[in-house]
Amino acid sequence: MNDGLYLNPERVKGKEPIYVDLSITHGKCFDNHMTFIKNPECINPNIIAKDYYHKYNGSTLSFLIALYERDLSKYSQKQLNAMIVIDGWDAGYYKYNGKFRDVMINWMKLFEVDKYLLPILQKHEDRQYFFDFINQYHLNEKIIMQENHLHCNVKTHIPTCEFKLAYKVKRDNFSRYTVENIYTNNADSIITTAETFRNQYSICRKVV
Repeated sequence: MNDGLYLNPERVKGKEPIYVDLSITHGKCFDNHMTFIKNPECINPNIIAKDYYHKYNGSTLSFLIALYERDLSKYSQKQLNAMIVIDGWDAGYYKYNGKFRDVMINWMKLFEVDKYLLPILQKHEDRQYFFDFINQYHLNEKIIMQENHLHCNVKTHIPTCEFKLAYKVKRDNFSRYTVENIYTNNADSIITTAETFRNQYSICRKVV
């Protein structure tokens, strides 16, 4: 959402949108980002994280799979790999000589997915297997908006419906201190907020 929030009028007509993997400050959403702004309508595992270094660093996709108790015994190796690599969940297992490995394993156990995902991680000494998987299936390719339709450079299943711009936004990266001041002075101007690094935030604000 770098330039604006787009909605499909037919799908949201008479309904309130539910946003997925979007850290909106108001409204219903499923998300995984840390933020000091509390949205009571957001379902997010990091609401219970005590600090940045103990946060859930996996994807909203894996969180939803766990939340809806999908049967992972029916998942293929490819699908299980995707759960691990999307949003770089594997990083928590390998980076910094495994410094945050226990944090990652704790989240997997909390989600009750450790039985299926941990053996895959334990099988590999580093992240190269997962980098190769990402490259093989082009998982880092972006989905963008072109002429009110979603577009991706690789062949994939994405909605083909037409979208309309709800409002323009501007993305900025600020310190937490700066974002707190913006929020105090004009809370409604902030559409999304996410702590991307410790005490560093990426936010989207309405363009007026």
